[in-house]
Amino acid sequence: MRIAQIAPTYERVPPRTYGGTELIVHLVTEELVARGHDVTLFATGDSETTGRLRSVTPVAQRYGDSSGDGPTHAEHLHLANVQAAFLAAADGAFDIVHNHAGVEGLVLAASSRTPVISTMHNQFASASQPVWDAYPWFHHAVSAASAATFPVHGARPPIHHGIDVGSFTFGEQPDGDFLLFLGRFSQAKGADRALEAATRAGRRLILAGKIDPADAAHVNARIQPAIDGDRVHYVGEVDGAAKRDLLARADALLFPIEWDEPFGLVMVEALASGTPVIGFRRASVPEVVEDGVTGFVVDDLEGMVEAIGQVESIDRRVCRTAAEERFTVRRMVDDVEKMYRAVLDEVGTGTAAL
Repeated sequence: MRIAQIAPTYERVPPRTYGGTELIVHLVTEELVARGHDVTLFATGDSETTGRLRSVTPVAQRYGDSSGDGPTHAEHLHLANVQAAFLAAADGAFDIVHNHAGVEGLVLAASSRTPVISTMHNQFASASQPVWDAYPWFHHAVSAASAATFPVHGARPPIHHGIDVGSFTFGEQPDGDFLLFLGRFSQAKGADRALEAATRAGRRLILAGKIDPADAAHVNARIQPAIDGDRVHYVGEVDGAAKRDLLARADALLFPIEWDEPFGLVMVEALASGTPVIGFRRASVPEVVEDGVTGFVVDDLEGMVEAIGQVESIDRRVCRTAAEERFTVRRMVDDVEKMYRAVLDEVGTGTAAL
């Protein structure tokens, strides 16, 4: 199969630190190439792939970045990257285009004669409904909870993310004596609630992740005053090696989200490390965490505090086994290949829009 993979250009593929979408694009692309497919990745010029790489920018451009020459608006480059993919598709370069670039990909796909499948890594936004009304192709979400929010037209079954489970150290005997919050420090992610739960449970907490400028005021008001380097320690945004070390050594990952996160890749990374997850009962959490088996699904802060006291009852080997059985790259790409074939079969029978 000749496949185009369109990544966002806000991070390179794979990401050096934060970048869940870009990590998934990398894992899917590399596994498809390993299976013999002809894959072209549209991403930043510093991306790494065993497939063909097409780029419109040498490096990632985040919101707020400045550049000495050329465009400085991150979305300009993002849109140009999507455009490059569909121009190549118009010349007949691909059998299918796989869009991971969100709404911009949906917009330009409206005139594509090559079949398109869009993976919806982010939430559905009601303001994008006119874009969806004009989108004639296929899409899928990354959890059943997220899928329920998207338009029915063109929907394929949701596909849970997979990771390279073997690259995560199994922490059978965690030696850190700490709880972990790992993620972006937006209010919706809940670092402040993780801090409160750990404090009320009398446990040490390590906070790791990215602080965007837009979240600085929240962090300064709700989190920074409690950071003492002992009971509450902030280690910044971590790379892959540091992340794996923290996950393997943690007693539990706290995931107190206050938004409908489509998936939550860090939960699976924790399970791969043998680390139980304690998460709020929202969005995909009940799909990923088996309550009382691989962690606890709780309704509020009080429930999280109570679950922290019970975390030693969770068998860490069971957590690792769940990751090995449910959340591998192989399983994810098996599902992706099945989706591609179903889409191409449907197009071949004339039942898909062209």
